[in-house]
Amino acid sequence: MEEILVDKNGYDQFNKELDRLEEISRSNSALGSEVYRDAVGDGWHDNFAFEEAMRESRTIAKRIEDLLKKRKYLKIVDDEVKDEKLVNIGDTVCIELKYSEDDIEKEIITLTGNYLPNIEDEINEISLNSPLGKALYKSEIGSSTSYFVNDKEVFVTIISKNE
Repeated sequence: MEEILVDKNGYDQFNKELDRLEEISRSNSALGSEVYRDAVGDGWHDNFAFEEAMRESRTIAKRIEDLLKKRKYLKIVDDEVKDEKLVNIGDTVCIELKYSEDDIEKEIITLTGNYLPNIEDEINEISLNSPLGKALYKSEIGSSTSYFVNDKEVFVTIISKNE
């Protein structure tokens, strides 16, 4: 597994998500115990609520396990020295994406070090860890680069940095 780049906020988000899942896991375990205890008979046989609680518990446990594995690959990226000619964390840039000769789009995106995307923001947030984010990070304004998605090369030109 390769490094997962985040800024300080992204690192905090990661840990909050892990804490949130652990809390859900604890409350789900208590609910499962309660449903098991309150059931007629042997507690689990033909008990849909208990089966559902156990399914939910396994799903959450898997998510927690995945996050714990990823935790050791987190790398906090600190951009205290910013070069105005390069795309850095927090920069909003205008880019041109060329998928093919006749499929070209202009987008305004913000490169973020967040672990979880902010879906309420009007401007597209692109993670440092996405293929596009990796292509843009530390690239020079005015330059062109490319990245791959599903074995298809996408060309990107960084038009300008928006203030």
